[in-house]
Amino acid sequence: MEFDPIGQTDDTMCLRHITDRHLLRRVEQFATSGACTICVTASGQVINLEHLAQVVYDFAERTYDHDGFRIEGEQLQSPMDTEEIVERLLADAIEPAVLDPVAGLMGGLIHEELDWFEPFDMDHNAGVEFEWDDFEQSIKHESRLLSPAAGAQPETAPERNHEFVRSLLVFAEKRAGLVRAIGRGTELHRARIERDARKLERDARESPAGTLGPAPAERVSAGRMNAQGVPMLYVAQDVETACAEVASHSPYDEAVVGTFILQRTLHILDLTLVPPPRSVFDDTIEEGDNRLNSLGFYRDRITRPVILDGNHPVDYVASQILTEAFRWWTSPRLDGIAYPSRVREGGTNIVLFFGDPIWFETVGETKSRLTRYQRHDKHGAEDPLFVIDHKTVRRYRVNRALTVERSVL
Repeated sequence: MEFDPIGQTDDTMCLRHITDRHLLRRVEQFATSGACTICVTASGQVINLEHLAQVVYDFAERTYDHDGFRIEGEQLQSPMDTEEIVERLLADAIEPAVLDPVAGLMGGLIHEELDWFEPFDMDHNAGVEFEWDDFEQSIKHESRLLSPAAGAQPETAPERNHEFVRSLLVFAEKRAGLVRAIGRGTELHRARIERDARKLERDARESPAGTLGPAPAERVSAGRMNAQGVPMLYVAQDVETACAEVASHSPYDEAVVGTFILQRTLHILDLTLVPPPRSVFDDTIEEGDNRLNSLGFYRDRITRPVILDGNHPVDYVASQILTEAFRWWTSPRLDGIAYPSRVREGGTNIVLFFGDPIWFETVGETKSRLTRYQRHDKHGAEDPLFVIDHKTVRRYRVNRALTVERSVL
Protein backbone atom coordinates (compact mmCIF):
# COMPACT_ATOMS: atom_id res chain seq x y z
CA MET A 1 0.00 0.00 0.00
CA GLU A 2 1.45 3.35 -1.07
CA PHE A 3 2.11 5.84 1.74
CA ASP A 4 0.07 9.06 1.50
CA PRO A 5 2.37 11.97 2.42
CA ILE A 6 -0.54 14.34 3.07
CA GLY A 7 -2.43 14.18 6.36
CA GLN A 8 -6.09 14.98 6.94
CA THR A 9 -7.48 18.21 8.35
CA ASP A 10 -10.61 20.32 8.60
CA ASP A 11 -8.59 23.55 8.32
CA THR A 12 -9.46 25.81 5.40
CA MET A 13 -8.27 29.02 3.77
CA CYS A 14 -10.10 31.71 1.81
CA LEU A 15 -9.39 31.68 -1.91
CA ARG A 16 -8.90 35.44 -1.69
CA HIS A 17 -5.68 34.85 0.27
CA ILE A 18 -4.14 33.28 -2.87
CA THR A 19 -2.43 35.94 -4.99
CA ASP A 20 -0.78 33.65 -7.56
CA ARG A 21 -3.13 32.91 -10.46
CA HIS A 22 -1.36 29.67 -11.34
CA LEU A 23 -1.76 28.29 -7.84
CA LEU A 24 -5.35 29.51 -7.73
CA ARG A 25 -6.12 27.70 -10.99
CA ARG A 26 -4.82 24.44 -9.51
CA VAL A 27 -6.93 24.53 -6.36
CA GLU A 28 -10.10 26.48 -7.12
CA GLN A 29 -11.86 23.37 -8.49
CA PHE A 30 -11.88 22.05 -4.90
CA ALA A 31 -13.36 25.23 -3.40
CA THR A 32 -16.45 25.09 -1.21
CA SER A 33 -18.44 27.58 0.81
CA GLY A 34 -17.37 27.85 4.41
CA ALA A 35 -15.42 29.70 7.08
CA CYS A 36 -11.70 30.39 6.82
CA THR A 37 -9.56 28.92 9.61
CA ILE A 38 -6.91 31.59 9.05
CA CYS A 39 -8.93 34.80 9.19
CA VAL A 40 -12.15 33.37 10.73
CA THR A 41 -14.30 34.83 7.95
CA ALA A 42 -17.98 34.05 8.45
CA SER A 43 -18.49 32.66 4.95
CA GLY A 44 -17.00 32.59 1.50
CA GLN A 45 -15.11 30.40 -0.96
CA VAL A 46 -12.51 28.34 0.88
CA ILE A 47 -10.08 25.54 0.08
CA ASN A 48 -9.29 22.67 2.41
CA LEU A 49 -5.60 22.80 3.27
CA GLU A 50 -5.21 19.14 2.28
CA HIS A 51 -5.69 20.10 -1.38
CA LEU A 52 -3.28 23.03 -1.07
CA ALA A 53 -0.73 20.82 0.70
CA GLN A 54 -0.90 18.26 -2.11
CA VAL A 55 -0.14 20.90 -4.76
CA VAL A 56 2.70 22.37 -2.70
CA TYR A 57 4.17 18.92 -2.04
CA ASP A 58 4.07 18.03 -5.76
CA PHE A 59 5.96 21.19 -6.68
CA ALA A 60 8.39 20.75 -3.80
CA GLU A 61 9.31 17.35 -5.24
CA ARG A 62 9.91 18.97 -8.65
CA THR A 63 11.83 21.98 -7.34
CA TYR A 64 13.99 20.50 -4.54
CA ASP A 65 15.61 17.15 -3.81
CA HIS A 66 16.62 15.03 -0.81
CA ASP A 67 20.18 14.33 -1.94
CA GLY A 68 22.09 17.56 -1.57
CA PHE A 69 25.76 17.31 -2.40
CA ARG A 70 28.23 15.09 -0.58
CA ILE A 71 31.98 14.69 -0.83
CA GLU A 72 33.46 11.70 0.99
CA GLY A 73 30.23 11.33 2.93
CA GLU A 74 30.11 14.94 4.13
CA GLN A 75 27.01 16.98 3.19
CA LEU A 76 28.12 20.36 1.84
CA GLN A 77 24.67 21.94 1.49
CA SER A 78 22.43 23.33 4.20
CA PRO A 79 19.32 21.19 4.77
CA MET A 80 15.82 22.66 4.98
CA ASP A 81 12.80 21.27 6.76
CA THR A 82 9.32 20.94 5.26
CA GLU A 83 7.93 24.10 6.82
CA GLU A 84 10.78 26.13 5.34
CA ILE A 85 10.11 24.64 1.90
CA VAL A 86 6.42 25.50 2.22
CA GLU A 87 7.35 29.08 3.12
CA ARG A 88 9.65 29.36 0.11
CA LEU A 89 7.06 28.06 -2.33
CA LEU A 90 4.20 30.15 -0.96
CA ALA A 91 6.16 33.36 -0.26
CA ASP A 92 5.01 35.06 -3.48
CA ALA A 93 1.81 33.07 -3.91
CA ILE A 94 -0.34 34.00 -0.91
CA GLU A 95 -0.87 37.17 1.11
CA PRO A 96 2.12 37.89 3.42
CA ALA A 97 -0.16 38.31 6.43
CA VAL A 98 -1.26 34.66 6.29
CA LEU A 99 2.06 33.06 5.31
CA ASP A 100 3.17 32.14 8.84
CA PRO A 101 -0.02 30.37 9.97
CA VAL A 102 -0.52 28.62 6.62
CA ALA A 103 3.09 27.38 6.51
CA GLY A 104 2.82 26.17 10.08
CA LEU A 105 -0.40 24.22 9.43
CA MET A 106 0.82 22.75 6.15
CA GLY A 107 4.22 21.85 7.55
CA GLY A 108 2.39 19.53 9.91
CA LEU A 109 0.22 18.08 7.12
CA ILE A 110 3.08 17.05 4.84
CA HIS A 111 4.67 13.89 6.23
CA GLU A 112 8.21 14.05 4.89
CA GLU A 113 10.95 12.89 7.22
CA LEU A 114 13.85 13.59 4.83
CA ASP A 115 15.60 16.93 4.61
CA TRP A 116 15.20 19.09 1.52
CA PHE A 117 18.06 20.62 -0.50
CA GLU A 118 18.50 23.03 -3.38
CA PRO A 119 19.30 20.98 -6.50
CA PHE A 120 23.06 21.01 -7.03
CA ASP A 121 24.69 21.17 -10.46
CA MET A 122 28.43 20.60 -10.73
CA ASP A 123 28.55 22.81 -13.83
CA HIS A 124 26.33 25.51 -12.35
CA ASN A 125 23.85 25.10 -15.18
CA ALA A 126 20.87 24.73 -12.84
CA GLY A 127 19.33 28.06 -13.73
CA VAL A 128 19.75 31.70 -14.42
CA GLU A 129 20.52 32.53 -10.79
CA PHE A 130 23.67 30.39 -10.97
CA GLU A 131 24.57 32.05 -14.29
CA TRP A 132 24.23 35.51 -12.80
CA ASP A 133 26.15 34.57 -9.65
CA ASP A 134 28.95 33.09 -11.76
CA PHE A 135 29.10 36.26 -13.85
CA GLU A 136 29.18 38.49 -10.76
CA GLN A 137 31.94 36.51 -9.11
CA SER A 138 33.95 36.33 -12.31
CA ILE A 139 33.67 40.01 -13.22
CA LYS A 140 34.40 41.15 -9.64
CA HIS A 141 37.20 38.78 -8.69
CA GLU A 142 38.71 37.19 -11.82
CA SER A 143 38.64 39.55 -14.79
CA ARG A 144 36.90 42.73 -15.94
CA LEU A 145 37.65 41.80 -19.55
CA LEU A 146 35.04 40.65 -22.08
CA SER A 147 36.56 38.58 -24.88
CA PRO A 148 34.92 36.46 -27.62
CA ALA A 149 35.68 32.75 -27.34
CA ALA A 150 38.71 31.62 -29.33
CA GLY A 151 37.32 28.09 -29.68
CA ALA A 152 33.92 26.45 -29.93
CA GLN A 153 33.20 26.95 -26.22
CA PRO A 154 34.23 29.72 -23.80
CA GLU A 155 37.00 28.54 -21.50
CA THR A 156 38.55 31.58 -19.82
CA ALA A 157 36.87 34.06 -17.47
CA PRO A 158 36.89 36.87 -20.11
CA GLU A 159 35.29 34.49 -22.63
CA ARG A 160 32.57 33.39 -20.21
CA ASN A 161 31.90 37.02 -19.26
CA HIS A 162 31.52 37.91 -22.92
CA GLU A 163 29.13 35.04 -23.64
CA PHE A 164 26.86 35.93 -20.72
CA VAL A 165 26.66 39.62 -21.64
CA ARG A 166 26.07 38.94 -25.33
CA SER A 167 23.24 36.55 -24.46
CA LEU A 168 21.30 39.45 -22.93
CA LEU A 169 21.74 41.96 -25.75
CA VAL A 170 18.91 40.44 -27.78
CA PHE A 171 16.49 42.09 -25.34
CA ALA A 172 17.93 45.49 -26.23
CA GLU A 173 16.64 45.09 -29.78
CA LYS A 174 13.31 46.60 -30.75
CA ARG A 175 11.71 43.29 -31.66
CA ALA A 176 12.07 42.13 -28.05
CA GLY A 177 9.51 44.73 -26.98
CA LEU A 178 11.64 46.29 -24.24
CA VAL A 179 12.91 49.29 -26.22
CA ARG A 180 10.73 52.39 -26.31
CA ALA A 181 11.06 55.95 -27.53
CA ILE A 182 10.86 59.06 -25.37
CA GLY A 183 9.95 61.95 -27.60
CA ARG A 184 10.83 65.60 -28.00
CA GLY A 185 9.19 67.67 -25.28
CA THR A 186 9.38 64.95 -22.62
CA GLU A 187 9.93 66.38 -19.12
CA LEU A 188 12.76 64.77 -17.14
CA HIS A 189 13.22 65.76 -13.51
CA ARG A 190 16.64 66.03 -11.90
CA ALA A 191 17.14 66.50 -8.14
CA ARG A 192 20.06 67.37 -5.90
CA ILE A 193 20.22 67.51 -2.13
CA GLU A 194 22.69 69.34 0.11
CA ARG A 195 22.89 70.69 3.64
CA ASP A 196 22.15 74.30 2.55
CA ALA A 197 19.12 73.81 0.31
CA ARG A 198 18.45 77.55 -0.05
CA LYS A 199 21.95 78.20 -1.40
CA LEU A 200 21.63 75.23 -3.74
CA GLU A 201 18.34 76.63 -5.01
CA ARG A 202 19.90 80.06 -5.66
CA ASP A 203 22.81 78.46 -7.51
CA ALA A 204 20.46 76.30 -9.56
CA ARG A 205 18.30 79.26 -10.55
CA GLU A 206 21.36 81.21 -11.60
CA SER A 207 22.81 78.31 -13.62
CA PRO A 208 20.27 75.47 -13.94
CA ALA A 209 22.11 73.44 -16.57
CA GLY A 210 25.44 73.69 -14.77
CA THR A 211 24.12 73.05 -11.27
CA LEU A 212 21.60 70.31 -12.03
CA GLY A 213 23.34 68.64 -14.95
CA PRO A 214 25.76 65.71 -14.47
CA ALA A 215 28.81 66.36 -12.33
CA PRO A 216 32.14 66.98 -14.09
CA ALA A 217 33.92 63.75 -15.01
CA GLU A 218 36.70 64.28 -12.48
CA ARG A 219 34.14 64.43 -9.65
CA VAL A 220 31.89 61.55 -10.69
CA SER A 221 31.85 58.73 -8.16
CA ALA A 222 30.99 55.11 -8.97
CA GLY A 223 27.30 54.29 -9.20
CA ARG A 224 25.38 51.13 -9.86
CA MET A 225 25.35 51.89 -13.60
CA ASN A 226 28.37 54.14 -14.16
CA ALA A 227 32.02 53.61 -13.35
CA GLN A 228 33.95 56.27 -11.44
CA GLY A 229 34.79 59.15 -13.76
CA VAL A 230 32.06 58.25 -16.30
CA PRO A 231 29.23 60.82 -15.98
CA MET A 232 25.66 59.90 -16.90
CA LEU A 233 22.37 61.74 -16.43
CA TYR A 234 20.15 60.22 -13.74
CA VAL A 235 16.60 61.59 -13.93
CA ALA A 236 13.06 60.59 -12.95
CA GLN A 237 9.74 60.82 -14.74
CA ASP A 238 8.16 62.78 -11.88
CA VAL A 239 9.30 65.22 -9.22
CA GLU A 240 8.36 63.02 -6.27
CA THR A 241 10.51 60.13 -7.48
CA ALA A 242 13.46 62.44 -8.19
CA CYS A 243 13.29 63.78 -4.62
CA ALA A 244 12.81 60.35 -3.06
CA GLU A 245 15.85 58.94 -4.86
CA VAL A 246 18.31 61.57 -3.67
CA ALA A 247 16.83 61.66 -0.16
CA SER A 248 17.16 57.88 0.20
CA HIS A 249 20.93 58.19 0.67
CA SER A 250 21.12 61.60 2.34
CA PRO A 251 20.41 62.86 5.88
CA TYR A 252 19.01 66.16 4.57
CA ASP A 253 15.31 66.89 4.17
CA GLU A 254 15.11 69.44 1.35
CA ALA A 255 15.82 68.69 -2.31
CA VAL A 256 16.15 71.06 -5.24
CA VAL A 257 14.59 69.91 -8.51
CA GLY A 258 14.72 71.25 -12.04
CA THR A 259 13.01 70.03 -15.21
CA PHE A 260 14.97 69.28 -18.37
CA ILE A 261 12.99 69.25 -21.62
CA LEU A 262 14.13 66.70 -24.17
CA GLN A 263 14.87 68.26 -27.56
CA ARG A 264 14.83 65.15 -29.74
CA THR A 265 13.60 61.57 -29.60
CA LEU A 266 15.77 59.09 -27.70
CA HIS A 267 15.49 55.31 -27.42
CA ILE A 268 15.80 53.52 -24.11
CA LEU A 269 15.75 49.97 -22.77
CA ASP A 270 12.77 49.93 -20.41
CA LEU A 271 13.31 47.48 -17.58
CA THR A 272 9.92 48.34 -16.10
CA LEU A 273 8.52 46.20 -18.96
CA VAL A 274 10.43 43.08 -17.86
CA PRO A 275 7.80 40.69 -16.49
CA PRO A 276 8.18 39.47 -12.91
CA PRO A 277 9.80 36.06 -12.39
CA ARG A 278 7.54 33.23 -13.43
CA SER A 279 5.48 31.59 -10.75
CA VAL A 280 6.91 28.36 -9.38
CA PHE A 281 3.41 26.95 -9.93
CA ASP A 282 3.54 27.75 -13.66
CA ASP A 283 5.03 24.69 -15.34
CA THR A 284 4.64 25.90 -18.92
CA ILE A 285 7.90 26.43 -20.79
CA GLU A 286 8.45 29.49 -22.93
CA GLU A 287 11.60 30.17 -24.93
CA GLY A 288 13.57 33.11 -23.54
CA ASP A 289 12.17 33.00 -20.00
CA ASN A 290 15.60 32.41 -18.46
CA ARG A 291 17.14 35.33 -20.31
CA LEU A 292 14.29 37.58 -19.19
CA ASN A 293 14.95 36.46 -15.65
CA SER A 294 18.58 37.51 -16.15
CA LEU A 295 17.37 41.02 -16.95
CA GLY A 296 15.31 40.78 -13.78
CA PHE A 297 18.50 40.11 -11.78
CA TYR A 298 20.15 43.09 -13.50
CA ARG A 299 17.16 45.27 -12.66
CA ASP A 300 17.36 44.09 -9.05
CA ARG A 301 21.05 45.02 -8.80
CA ILE A 302 20.63 48.55 -10.16
CA THR A 303 17.66 49.31 -7.90
CA ARG A 304 19.17 48.09 -4.64
CA PRO A 305 19.69 50.82 -2.02
CA VAL A 306 23.14 52.36 -2.02
CA ILE A 307 25.11 51.25 1.06
CA LEU A 308 28.35 53.18 1.46
CA ASP A 309 30.19 50.47 3.40
CA GLY A 310 33.45 50.41 1.47
CA ASN A 311 32.40 47.38 -0.61
CA HIS A 312 30.18 49.23 -3.08
CA PRO A 313 32.82 50.00 -5.78
CA VAL A 314 33.37 46.26 -6.30
CA ASP A 315 29.70 45.38 -5.84
CA TYR A 316 28.77 47.75 -8.68
CA VAL A 317 31.10 46.19 -11.25
CA ALA A 318 28.69 43.61 -12.73
CA SER A 319 25.86 46.08 -13.34
CA GLN A 320 28.32 48.71 -14.62
CA ILE A 321 29.76 46.29 -17.18
CA LEU A 322 26.31 45.25 -18.37
CA THR A 323 25.21 48.88 -18.63
CA GLU A 324 28.27 49.66 -20.77
CA ALA A 325 27.40 46.74 -23.06
CA PHE A 326 23.86 48.04 -23.52
CA ARG A 327 25.31 51.47 -24.21
CA TRP A 328 27.94 50.56 -26.80
CA TRP A 329 27.11 47.15 -28.28
CA THR A 330 23.47 47.62 -29.29
CA SER A 331 22.53 48.42 -32.87
CA PRO A 332 21.01 50.90 -33.25
CA ARG A 333 22.57 52.43 -30.17
CA LEU A 334 20.52 52.88 -27.02
CA ASP A 335 20.43 56.30 -25.35
CA GLY A 336 19.58 55.09 -21.85
CA ILE A 337 17.85 52.65 -19.54
CA ALA A 338 14.62 53.07 -17.56
CA TYR A 339 14.14 51.16 -14.32
CA PRO A 340 11.62 51.13 -11.46
CA SER A 341 12.22 53.14 -8.32
CA ARG A 342 12.66 51.07 -5.20
CA VAL A 343 12.03 54.01 -2.86
CA ARG A 344 8.78 55.26 -4.42
CA GLU A 345 6.15 52.80 -5.56
CA GLY A 346 5.18 53.34 -9.19
CA GLY A 347 8.07 55.73 -9.84
CA THR A 348 10.36 55.34 -12.84
CA ASN A 349 14.00 56.42 -13.10
CA ILE A 350 15.99 56.83 -16.30
CA VAL A 351 19.75 56.90 -16.74
CA LEU A 352 20.73 58.58 -20.00
CA PHE A 353 24.15 58.09 -21.55
CA PHE A 354 24.92 61.79 -21.77
CA GLY A 355 27.34 63.32 -19.30
CA ASP A 356 29.13 65.94 -21.39
CA PRO A 357 28.08 69.56 -20.59
CA ILE A 358 27.71 70.27 -24.34
CA TRP A 359 24.34 68.49 -24.34
CA PHE A 360 22.78 70.75 -21.67
CA GLU A 361 21.58 74.31 -22.11
CA THR A 362 19.67 76.87 -20.06
CA VAL A 363 16.83 78.80 -21.73
CA GLY A 364 18.25 82.09 -23.06
CA GLU A 365 21.82 80.80 -23.03
CA THR A 366 23.99 80.94 -26.17
CA LYS A 367 26.63 78.28 -26.60
CA SER A 368 29.93 78.83 -28.39
CA ARG A 369 30.59 77.81 -31.99
CA LEU A 370 32.92 75.10 -30.68
CA THR A 371 30.11 73.56 -28.61
CA ARG A 372 27.74 73.66 -31.58
CA TYR A 373 30.40 72.04 -33.75
CA GLN A 374 30.97 69.30 -31.16
CA ARG A 375 27.24 68.57 -31.01
CA HIS A 376 27.02 68.36 -34.79
CA ASP A 377 30.06 66.12 -34.96
CA LYS A 378 28.66 63.67 -32.40
CA HIS A 379 24.91 63.76 -33.11
CA GLY A 380 24.51 65.46 -36.47
CA ALA A 381 22.77 68.57 -35.11
CA GLU A 382 23.89 71.77 -33.41
CA ASP A 383 20.96 71.93 -30.99
CA PRO A 384 21.27 70.75 -27.35
CA LEU A 385 19.66 67.52 -26.22
CA PHE A 386 18.37 68.91 -22.91
CA VAL A 387 17.08 72.41 -22.14
CA ILE A 388 16.13 73.68 -18.69
CA ASP A 389 14.30 76.86 -17.68
CA HIS A 390 15.21 78.80 -14.53
CA LYS A 391 11.50 78.89 -13.65
CA THR A 392 11.32 75.12 -13.16
CA VAL A 393 13.80 75.13 -10.25
CA ARG A 394 12.00 74.45 -6.97
CA ARG A 395 12.74 73.31 -3.42
CA TYR A 396 10.84 70.35 -1.99
CA ARG A 397 10.66 69.01 1.55
CA VAL A 398 10.99 65.26 1.94
CA ASN A 399 8.95 63.46 4.61
CA ARG A 400 10.39 60.04 5.46
CA ALA A 401 8.46 57.02 6.67
CA LEU A 402 9.75 53.56 7.56
CA THR A 403 7.90 50.30 7.10
CA VAL A 404 8.95 46.88 8.37
CA GLU A 405 8.03 43.50 6.92
CA ARG A 406 9.19 39.99 7.67
CA SER A 407 11.96 38.52 5.49
CA VAL A 408 10.97 35.12 4.10
CA LEU A 409 13.91 34.07 1.92
